[in-house]
Amino acid sequence: MKKKFLTHFILLTLCFTVFSVNSDPLDRARELQVGKKLEEELEEEKFIWLDANGEQFQAILSKQTNEQAKGAAIILHGMGAHPDWPQLISPLRKALPEYGWTTLSIQMPIIAAENQIEDYGKTLDRAAARVEAAVGALHELKFRNIVAIGHSFGAANMLHYFEQADGRRIVALVAVGLQDYAFVKPPINILALIEKSNIPILDIYGSRDYKKATDQAADRRLAAKKGGNKDFVQMEVEGANHYFTKLEDVLIKRIRGWMEKAAPGMSIFIDVDKEKEMQKQQEEQLTQ
Repeated sequence: MKKKFLTHFILLTLCFTVFSVNSDPLDRARELQVGKKLEEELEEEKFIWLDANGEQFQAILSKQTNEQAKGAAIILHGMGAHPDWPQLISPLRKALPEYGWTTLSIQMPIIAAENQIEDYGKTLDRAAARVEAAVGALHELKFRNIVAIGHSFGAANMLHYFEQADGRRIVALVAVGLQDYAFVKPPINILALIEKSNIPILDIYGSRDYKKATDQAADRRLAAKKGGNKDFVQMEVEGANHYFTKLEDVLIKRIRGWMEKAAPGMSIFIDVDKEKEMQKQQEEQLTQ
């Protein structure tokens, strides 16, 4: 019931009538409120707070449970959601650790209810800063084989990040339900960003996805071909909608299968708490 209330709370705030536009479109108070509710509901989860240019944001770290650590995946939700969004995001972040992938699901910027949805275009740079902070956090945990999984606008945020970022700090991208967002201001040209990309990309969508996601599939393939990206793979899942409702297992299977080919590197995860405990025990033994 709590999770259903949280989902409805966020969806309702997106439906308010627009009366004015703030100079800062982000609703930081709402982000913090959502974060607090998540911590209350998910007591057993590992919550961490990251800093992006002085702006605190929340993330959920789910450590891999498989004996073989394959790497880490940064998960980015879509517009107005949160790091444990029950549709698609939560199933992904919980399932991938079973196959050797630690997940870090991060809170993306959400705009204030009184602002227009077009203002998500103003959040792109701040979203990129959050991705960079997430990469830094994973590097501190000794991860180097890092992939990104973005759903909907989260995938668009990643393409924008790749245009801004230096080097291949993220080795591959899974874009779920990617579509054009011509309505945001400033505009974001998805096809141009795909054409510029030079890392492995899985473009996966459902046959019952949003119309733009399905109708623009051929254009996305062509953009990747124009850019010479031979590691661009496109998959359509029959019967799946934008959130892969009741087909989450199929989505997870397709994603992990592709990641193991596109990002096969090994990555060692060091449990910082366990390491500190071991150091404490060693110090105690030396003083005895």
